[in-house]
Amino acid sequence: KDSAEVTIKLKNNRRETVASITETIAPKDVLISKKGSHPTPYDVIHKAADTSNCINIAFLAEGYTETEMEKYINDVKTATDAIFAHEPFLEYKDRFNVIAVKSVSEESGTSVPSKGIWKNTALGSNFDTFHSERYLTTLNLKKVHDWLAGTPYEHIIILVNTDVYGGGGILNYYNLSSTGHKSFKPVIVHEFGHSFAGLADEYAYDWEEIPMYPLDVEPWEANITTLADFKGKWESLIKKGTPIPTPETKDEKKAKNKVGYFEGAGYRTKGVYRGVQDCRMRTNACKEFCIVCKNALTKLIKFYTGE
Repeated sequence: KDSAEVTIKLKNNRRETVASITETIAPKDVLISKKGSHPTPYDVIHKAADTSNCINIAFLAEGYTETEMEKYINDVKTATDAIFAHEPFLEYKDRFNVIAVKSVSEESGTSVPSKGIWKNTALGSNFDTFHSERYLTTLNLKKVHDWLAGTPYEHIIILVNTDVYGGGGILNYYNLSSTGHKSFKPVIVHEFGHSFAGLADEYAYDWEEIPMYPLDVEPWEANITTLADFKGKWESLIKKGTPIPTPETKDEKKAKNKVGYFEGAGYRTKGVYRGVQDCRMRTNACKEFCIVCKNALTKLIKFYTGE
């Protein structure tokens, strides 16, 4: 509503600032184009009990042509049902408002650079992000927000019309997933854990050790720890005498209820710990978020809605 000074800082994985830029944004600047007077058509998929105090989620269509809009709406409903099938989203369902924005593409599908395939789509998405075959994203953020101008949104979920496995989710950025793959539903929920609440990946592979998290720095994410500064995470859920690392068990019931220091998370097999043996943030096979993630999600939902 008035001029504001905005500073953007780039930090390394030790949270040290390595670059920054400051700009003054003046809303009345004549060079700022006014968007939103003619919002992109959208359907309301789920209406919050109080639309003046809720969490607004906007779905965007990517790689859906005009004749595929019915398919897109059905995919949005599938994704919405998948998210609300999980706690704590089910318990707080009435605090969410969900719309499906009909961003029409000229061509169906998405681009696959490694195969020389480039599609003319609404958001210009593509596989092979950072040269990772399954990392599906869009870097066209202006397009994303232009399509959304004039609609109520805080969190963005982009559905890509492809049957190839892929996606990505980044906190307060967007959640993007392919809709035609058999893992569509668990992936959309997993990626929403990233984009909505900043939950970390709880998996690690021997063949893909990535030193994203320095072992002497506590991760800011609520669901993993290096034990560098564990206070305020899930220590209250752990029984006294629980060993570090906590051994895994083949008993599914015991595994579900046991909270500890399970080693292997944040793309590192050693030195980074998760709270529970399995979770939606660890595998697609797990049917729910663990207690640690549920608590983090609940805290954020209440924060947004003023409880």
